[in-house]
Amino acid sequence: MVRTVRVICVVAGLFMVAVTATVALSSLPLPAAGGTCGPGTSSESAMAAFFDPVSIGAGTRPGPGTPAAAQWTTFVHECQTATDNRMIVVAVELAVALLILGGAPWLLRRTANVAPSDAGLPPAGWYPDPGDRARALWWDGAAWGGPGP
Repeated sequence: MVRTVRVICVVAGLFMVAVTATVALSSLPLPAAGGTCGPGTSSESAMAAFFDPVSIGAGTRPGPGTPAAAQWTTFVHECQTATDNRMIVVAVELAVALLILGGAPWLLRRTANVAPSDAGLPPAGWYPDPGDRARALWWDGAAWGGPGP
């Protein structure tokens, strides 16, 4: 049972890592202001934009006070917001994946070492027979044995 749960945790954790990589490496959405979130003709990944933020809005920045400057600022803001939001999702997914991969098996190992049926029971040994105080009965930690001498 514990082994099955561990295998499930590993598979789920690796699946989460794959999802995280997909989210981080897939192209950003096209901004409503027009253009693409990247230096080329297509949008770059959230990871590329996050680690190289100047690639967003690459090219000549329009002069201040022009209509193109306002559109350019809106465009860069949309791309940066999409990048930030995507990377927050990546961070949360990565944390969950690491918790599943590392935390769940550790917790299972800790709980597997404690047998719930042993909780609160006296240790193995000889105990007085309640029916005959002159005799003793053997307790093996789980069940009573035969009478002693």
